[in-house]
Amino acid sequence: MTRALTLAALMASCTLSTASGAQVARTGFDTAQVRTFTVAALLRSARTEVEISRLATSNPTVAAMVDRLVSRLDRPAVSALPLQVVAEAQQRTGANRQAGFGRIARWQRKPEVPGLGDGDAAALDTLTRLMPAELRTALEGTRAVSDDSVDRILAPLDALNFARRNISIGQSLEKLNRFERKYGPDAPQLNGVEVGLNYVAQWIPLFLPNSEGWPSRFEIVGAYVPAYLTMVDSKARAVTVAEVGLRSYIWRAGWGGKEGGVLRPGYLSFGVAVAGAQDGAFVSPLQGESRIGAFLGWGEAKVAFLGGDRKRVLVTRQFQAIPWVF
Repeated sequence: MTRALTLAALMASCTLSTASGAQVARTGFDTAQVRTFTVAALLRSARTEVEISRLATSNPTVAAMVDRLVSRLDRPAVSALPLQVVAEAQQRTGANRQAGFGRIARWQRKPEVPGLGDGDAAALDTLTRLMPAELRTALEGTRAVSDDSVDRILAPLDALNFARRNISIGQSLEKLNRFERKYGPDAPQLNGVEVGLNYVAQWIPLFLPNSEGWPSRFEIVGAYVPAYLTMVDSKARAVTVAEVGLRSYIWRAGWGGKEGGVLRPGYLSFGVAVAGAQDGAFVSPLQGESRIGAFLGWGEAKVAFLGGDRKRVLVTRQFQAIPWVF
């Protein structure tokens, strides 16, 4: 009887604390709820869970661990943080998380989220993993807690996990979009030399996917382009150019494809341009005293400048007349 009354009191306190902050999470979860909850609401839920665990004679070791984590996080700087900020925090404790150069060099000493240090982020992550499993284990030993009460207790945790899941889904979709932009149907066609170079370059840090599987934005350019055009004495003239450089893909939303159009392409390219001593199509770039300059591509549009005695400003468009060749 005493235990049932105590549980009822805990349920009532949980109901009041939840009602003051946000509505209970339901099947049709409102994404705005995660903005109304703070870490303090999550800590209140954890405390309620610990008390239920003790009354239900659940695992005392896990309950004690939850208690210690709550005590660590129960500081104004942490407890006042909205759960949305916590969900979006870049500080993670996963195996793929790498420290930046500035943090290793101790130039960046402040936490990425004010008030939330690396240890606090790890404590929050551990707490949110322990809470649902421990609470459900505790409830197996009592019938005094209804399903609605469980919803109230877990509402802040559900809100946080829902936000994290949405962010994770968004990141996965963005990763797929980047792979499609680089390797999909709208990506520039590579010649045989570029295919070989970029295949081997996958083992070079600048070109390989990062530890979390995101594609590198860079790609090697090594092309023979006989279709550059210039104006000499008011007449159009073809110039053959060898290009050696890099292509950099633009990951920003609204760029690339039909949505970006000509003004906002999905990639740019730059590097060294080499042409032979004479103008003309299908002329060896190594013929005579080669002219050296630079090229810049903005999507499919490209412009190049050649130095030397016969300076040239050249323009062309990214295309392949013969697949895999030029």
